[in-house]
Amino acid sequence: MAPETTATLFCIPHAGGSAAHYTQLRSFLPDTLRLHPLELPGRGRRHNEPLHTSMSTLCNDLLDAIRPEAEAAPYAIFGHSMGGLLAFLCAMRAAERNMPLPRRLFLSATATPESPRFMPDITGLPCAQPSFEELSPEQLWEHVVEMGGIPQCVASSDEFRSYLMPVLHADFTAVTSWKPQGTIKPIPVPITVFLGEEDFLTKEKAAEWQSLTTVDFSLHLFPGNHFYLQENWAGLADCIKQRLGQR
Repeated sequence: MAPETTATLFCIPHAGGSAAHYTQLRSFLPDTLRLHPLELPGRGRRHNEPLHTSMSTLCNDLLDAIRPEAEAAPYAIFGHSMGGLLAFLCAMRAAERNMPLPRRLFLSATATPESPRFMPDITGLPCAQPSFEELSPEQLWEHVVEMGGIPQCVASSDEFRSYLMPVLHADFTAVTSWKPQGTIKPIPVPITVFLGEEDFLTKEKAAEWQSLTTVDFSLHLFPGNHFYLQENWAGLADCIKQRLGQR
């Protein structure tokens, strides 16, 4: 008899990403931890739905998917880059709606909402650099490819580019247009931050997440850049299992 599922790990993708990004993680997790990659509108199995350009709308969409399982069993949320910010916003909104809170947030390569040095998400551009609105489609595409978000063999496909560019534009619009409403208050949810050692986001900036939890905080570094997880699924899974008390 298969072990009973004791918790669900929801995973939120980065800007331009889809639920399929987390396929490899599944094989490194125990049967007692159910992996549930969340698909955002306009991509993957939801490619026929309209894209959203509002973080608030995306957060509501994610909570609609999370709520049924969250009310039935323990859960945690993992989010990479834009997905990390969405994970934190989901936890905030869950508290506002008196939903069960996640056992832990796993925030990967994500700057805090109020970080003054970097635009949120995978742009990686210091504020002194051109804003997202000033980037041409070619510059945006080249930047994402350079950061490792798209394999070179795939990036050369005109068909894939025509599919992904509207998704990237919608996601970047959502992230760069979002502004905190007042002061962000700490939440009673443990936070674990993952970061690539060569990411544009520094260890010191990533550590600022500690001020946004009233409970446990931890920070783990991995070899690699902003998309370090592509070569570190096993190590990532080990950290997740340890923090959730899974075997």
